[in-house]
Amino acid sequence: MARQERDDVAERRERILAALAARPGERVSGGALARELGCSRAAVHRHVDALRSAGMPIDATRAGYVLDPAADPVVPSAVMPLLSSPLGGPVTWTPEIGSTNDEAAARARAGAPEGTVIGSDHQTAGRGRRGRAWVDSPGEALMFTVILRPRVSPVGAGMLPIVVALGLADGLEACGVRGAGIAWPNDVLAGGTKVAGILCEMSADQERVGWAVAGMGINVGSVPEVPGSRWTPGSLAGLGARPRRGDLLVAVLGAIGRRYEAWLEHGPDAVVAAFGRRDHLAGRRVTVGTPAGDVTGTGGGIDPLGRLVIGVDGEEIAMSSGEVTGVERG
Repeated sequence: MARQERDDVAERRERILAALAARPGERVSGGALARELGCSRAAVHRHVDALRSAGMPIDATRAGYVLDPAADPVVPSAVMPLLSSPLGGPVTWTPEIGSTNDEAAARARAGAPEGTVIGSDHQTAGRGRRGRAWVDSPGEALMFTVILRPRVSPVGAGMLPIVVALGLADGLEACGVRGAGIAWPNDVLAGGTKVAGILCEMSADQERVGWAVAGMGINVGSVPEVPGSRWTPGSLAGLGARPRRGDLLVAVLGAIGRRYEAWLEHGPDAVVAAFGRRDHLAGRRVTVGTPAGDVTGTGGGIDPLGRLVIGVDGEEIAMSSGEVTGVERG
């Protein structure tokens, strides 16, 4: 299926979902939906079947369709008017996708503008750092990727995951999550559990970044399976905060946009300071796995390039890559 055709299908399904979400608990006839979309009732039925197969709780009878009032759909037409520059959309949301990062990267290569958001209720090939699988339950997480075109060098772009993590933590706190912290480089923790992860990927030459995609997975309802994770997985619901996913998307995108603009305008110093206030590894005994072997020392924040700084035998070592494999109180 060509991308334009896929986009047309996604738009029709979004419009059906928006129509049902606007009438919570009320049954809407297939004829009414067909007139609204300008298609046949059979086409409406096929689209509803696809939404139901992807986990959307829609009851279908001869009298029409009704969305479970407890459902929490993300409806782009409701979200986009609430978004602000630079991450103001467009927003595309699908019931199911392979990987939001893969789709966003394809669109970035095709020239999609900065701020374009690709989201889904369920990923069949979601992944985190180092190719780890991200397994989710349909509709229980907020999973999306935003396209960015930062005017920085590839070296300077090492700060991008930190900027995104700070914005994500800000957005979570705006939605009632207390004490959100960051475990370098891409995990967001709260209540002693990992509630969100980030995967940034980019295309660059020696001088500049052409595009970047920042993918995020936030555990809203259930706790997902995260094989190989250093941190105990958790969810916002488990912390007593379960915002509507659309509201959470608006809050997180707005907060990331503010952090992103400040970084590009003022440079990395403010990012380093802000990270220090959310640094989960600061002052702890940290072991980082590298291809050359493990390095153990005391967490000491990040440097202006986004590298983890650890103190080892009286010296500070800046690490641009590696996997935190052990953490204890220093």
